[in-house]
Amino acid sequence: MLEKRNINFTTLILIYSFVITALFNHTVFIKLNELFTVDFKYSSFEVFFLLLVFLTLFLLLVIFLLLTGTRYLLKPLIGFLLITSSIIFYYKQNYGISVDEGIILSGIDSIKEGNFVEITDLLSFKLLLFLIPMGFLPLIPLLFLRVIYPSVGKELLFRILGIVLILSSLLGLIYANYKNVSLTVRVVKDLNRQTIPHYFISSNIEVIKDSLKTKQTFVALKDMPTTNTEEEMLGIIIIGETARADHFSLNGYSRETNPLLKNQDIINYTDATSCGTLTKTSVPCMFYLGNYNGFSVKKARYQSNALDIASKAGVDVLWVENNSSCKNVCERIKTDIVITKKNDTYDELLIDRMLNFIKESKKKKKLIILHTMGSHGPKYYKRYPKKFGKFTPSCQSNSPQDCSQKELINAYDNTILYTDYVVNSIIDILKKKNVSSFMMYASDHGESLGENGLYLHGVPMKFAPREQIHIPWLMWYSDEYKKNNKIIFKNQDEKITHEFFPHTMMQSLKINSKTLKKNKSLIQLD
Repeated sequence: MLEKRNINFTTLILIYSFVITALFNHTVFIKLNELFTVDFKYSSFEVFFLLLVFLTLFLLLVIFLLLTGTRYLLKPLIGFLLITSSIIFYYKQNYGISVDEGIILSGIDSIKEGNFVEITDLLSFKLLLFLIPMGFLPLIPLLFLRVIYPSVGKELLFRILGIVLILSSLLGLIYANYKNVSLTVRVVKDLNRQTIPHYFISSNIEVIKDSLKTKQTFVALKDMPTTNTEEEMLGIIIIGETARADHFSLNGYSRETNPLLKNQDIINYTDATSCGTLTKTSVPCMFYLGNYNGFSVKKARYQSNALDIASKAGVDVLWVENNSSCKNVCERIKTDIVITKKNDTYDELLIDRMLNFIKESKKKKKLIILHTMGSHGPKYYKRYPKKFGKFTPSCQSNSPQDCSQKELINAYDNTILYTDYVVNSIIDILKKKNVSSFMMYASDHGESLGENGLYLHGVPMKFAPREQIHIPWLMWYSDEYKKNNKIIFKNQDEKITHEFFPHTMMQSLKINSKTLKKNKSLIQLD
């Protein structure tokens, strides 16, 4: 048995801070070098700035471990950073994903909701193979090292002096060439998003800070909404998942992905954008009644939403779930959970639950929200029954980068083809009801399919590519509804956002409310 070697705690921190910085941030320096080649002329400053960036990343990690790597936590913390950095690096390289607050909170939500299918969909054997050399092998030396610490007083002094010395040195280096450094930093202002694990650490700190804030009290909107509850009406709201507008043939896509809906009397808004790139953000936003520009998930959670208003007005409201969850939107209304741990819980099961509710409800005015699984990746091939696998060969992996782009797009387009079938089936059912009815479909966000090296979704809105925010938005109104109401539709080529979603729903239900903004509704009733 090998004898353990002694190592000073500061030496261990310096070694592993260097290893982690070098292993997981080399792509940052490749991108910086490309930037200098294009935008800058002075090679001496390039060398200085690259060294400064490396030193900053290295020393910030040293500071983090000096602050948090106490006697019993240092080794486990180094292990955690190595494994976590490996996973983040893998997904950044393969999917173009940076792990920020939104993705961290979505992951926490998935665990809270017991939605482990969404998490396991992102796991693969390739990830495990990647973790062995990048995460586990660098940990082996830790098993044979005995960390030596001085007395508690000296250790505390070393940590404090070390942090002061590091910060002073960094500030001195920046000050020495402040003008050029500040100019370059402005050009690469999103550089911090590329750093590993620094951006992950800072995002977690923000999540923790937010969670420690005083818990908000729920605010019920001071409104007494009304509607004619004796008027028979049926509204179906379909929340799409990860559908992008440019893959709908209704919007000019070269492939026929909407063979059924093209024959329906559809109102199709071609320039609609989402208010987020994550379900956790977009779904609450789709029913939010506050100031759209000031929207936050926390605000939405602690105040009444459009579904609360509809329910309070006397509408019988049901949320049917086949995705991760309603993201707190349906907390005060009836819910019906369809999703199971199986991978083949297809969206047409929502239709059965919808029909049961219509049959059992005693109220004349009903609203049903169907939260679909839609085109949720990366296992696109699991989102549709085999008979909808029209476009072949299709990607059969949960690692999109392992498939050709053609195979990936084929699998994704099959999900859109299946969505076409589900939405069309619902319209056909409503037609047979011979009552005033309407259907509104909009996706929560879009999806990247390899464009610019990006996959899936979740890029923050200020950086998000159009593929992740340009969404399909369809509406349909029955002949009976049109006969009873003179409808004026907003022009179908106008730019709209999710801000129009709750107000269009409320206007369609003919709800009178102080919260209704008629100028933010896609329909006007005369």
